[in-house]
Amino acid sequence: MTTDLDKQARIERHKTIRAILWVVALLIVAAVLLGVYRFVTAPVRMAQNTTQTITQQVEETATAVLTHRHIKVREGRRYSRMADRAHTILINLPETKPASLRDRTFRLAHLRGSQSKVCQFVMDFGAGPVPVWTAADNAEFTANRSLGGEANRQLRIIWETPTMILGVSVQYADKFTQDDNAPRWELLWRRRDSIQKPLTDAVVSERTMNALAAIPQQCATP
Repeated sequence: MTTDLDKQARIERHKTIRAILWVVALLIVAAVLLGVYRFVTAPVRMAQNTTQTITQQVEETATAVLTHRHIKVREGRRYSRMADRAHTILINLPETKPASLRDRTFRLAHLRGSQSKVCQFVMDFGAGPVPVWTAADNAEFTANRSLGGEANRQLRIIWETPTMILGVSVQYADKFTQDDNAPRWELLWRRRDSIQKPLTDAVVSERTMNALAAIPQQCATP
């Protein structure tokens, strides 16, 4: 009886050992196959990672270009004083009807929100007269003032040349820095011009200052 039990125990041990060996063999085969797969697909995975990296960099660069609208302004306090005065003049302009269909289309495309309070004059930067359009965003300002605030102040300046129509936005800053010379008004590229930036920030900043300085003489009502 004892001999039969020992024999049966040996058989069970052998079965267990064989099962363990099969599992080990399968694990070895799986590891080898995984290694071969990773080796074969390494170039593909590298290409995918490279593509993802390039795509991410392109997206980040495009976002940076699109969002980099701010234009640095020299003489910040003088610029802000001129913007304050210009905005006061422009929001108090009388309404004027568009002189033509082109005028109406131009206002809708470039001076939306002006409520037909638009001022047009001419500037000369050395290459001949250039029409300048300027207006405040009266719709947003009126809505905000009705709620008890005057922070949402903005005016637009548009230069029209035979080759391009260039625009900037002069916006009252919501947050001020500790720098006393920092402008209380921000100067930004118009969104549609912020990608190409056909002129340097320095040139656009100077022309904006000139336009703000001209508004009291060109747009103020008697």
